[in-house]
Amino acid sequence: MKQLTVWVFAFACLLSTQAWAKVDIQTWQTAKGTKVMYVHAPQLPMVDVELLFDAGSARDGDQWGVASFTANLLGTATPRHDENQISETFNDLGVQIGSSAGRDTASIHLRSLTRDEVLTPAMTLFAEISSQPIFRKKIMAREKARLMTGLKQKTVKPQSMLSDELWSKLYGDHPYAHPVSGTLKTVQKLTVDDVKAFYKRYYVAANAQVTIVGAVDRKKAEQMAEALTRNLPTGEKASALPQPKPLEKAQAKIIRFGSTQTYYTLAQQGVKRGDPDYYALFLGNHLLGGSGFGSLLMEEVREKRGLVYGVSSGFYPMKVPGPFQIGLSTKNTSAKEADEVVKQTLAQFMKDFPDEKLEAIKSNLVGGFPLRIDSNSKIAGYISMIGFYDMPLDYLERFPKKMAELSKEDVLKAWRKHIHPNKMLTLMVGEPDVKPVAK
Repeated sequence: MKQLTVWVFAFACLLSTQAWAKVDIQTWQTAKGTKVMYVHAPQLPMVDVELLFDAGSARDGDQWGVASFTANLLGTATPRHDENQISETFNDLGVQIGSSAGRDTASIHLRSLTRDEVLTPAMTLFAEISSQPIFRKKIMAREKARLMTGLKQKTVKPQSMLSDELWSKLYGDHPYAHPVSGTLKTVQKLTVDDVKAFYKRYYVAANAQVTIVGAVDRKKAEQMAEALTRNLPTGEKASALPQPKPLEKAQAKIIRFGSTQTYYTLAQQGVKRGDPDYYALFLGNHLLGGSGFGSLLMEEVREKRGLVYGVSSGFYPMKVPGPFQIGLSTKNTSAKEADEVVKQTLAQFMKDFPDEKLEAIKSNLVGGFPLRIDSNSKIAGYISMIGFYDMPLDYLERFPKKMAELSKEDVLKAWRKHIHPNKMLTLMVGEPDVKPVAK
């Protein structure tokens, strides 16, 4: 289902002014065995609900794009409603609903007022499109044509080319390696039967999680979770993903593309979600390139040398180790120098960095932490992550405490354990003034 959206509650922005001292996360299982993550947030009469499945593109097999396609088709038809009726009903109720898929998960999410005359019919239709979808050939053909157009456009977008090549090179034959949306070749082959089979296997209660954040009490939340999962088959959990193989040596590749800018990344596999070293890696990354204008990379690459407008770095922990990546774009003539400065800055950072810079970053992270959980949607995102990756329920309380406790030695130890500058992947897309490099 594309965004069937509709209203944005004007008063939702009021949440941004609220700071949450503590998030009381409650969890239980429905009668069908589905995990529920719940936070009571009574400040405003609204609720965010997500039905999440372990059904991301890592489950595509050789049918690249089927997970994304399945998620996008939800909400286009049920036994009692066609596409227009579904859209009009949600519009009339003034709720937001949408679906999406990434590499690990696929989800359907709803935001609604909590008045019974709105929430009850909204939840009824939400459960219907989740558990009783009909995948019509005519709609699939339309959506396939739309997706094919988008995939063709990707082939002339250097940022997309860089991203697809990064995942392919870093993950080889692992299920993370291919694009979430598939490719022109694989999407063209997808059929309604493929989508039905994928839905039947992965959209089951045992493979699902319900997240509820808002002004509904525990009893009401239990009723909502039961209603959402009642008609789902029990099914089985998805199997564990294989561990990806890290690069054994440095690799480099230039994709020649007619552009005045070169798009650049330096990357390797990072850590999985829940890794105990993530706190130290996260803190160090804020110092290196994750905090915008206060970062070392921004200072060296932009402010001292004027090579870029922006440069950043980040860890993307997933079910199994996700990527660590430094990214920028620069003039073709500056690409070689930018590459050298990035690698020098990373090497110097892993050798040592100023204590005062670390303390400033720690202060910023700890002091600004309440802003990370200052709305229902942000809390829903966090507790959904906590539930899906089986992280401790006190993660949100633990996070700022861990930041405050970490020393320079802790940060350096974690980075030297997980980041290997001599085994990283260097990619460039553009016309960099650099000689072709060996793979």
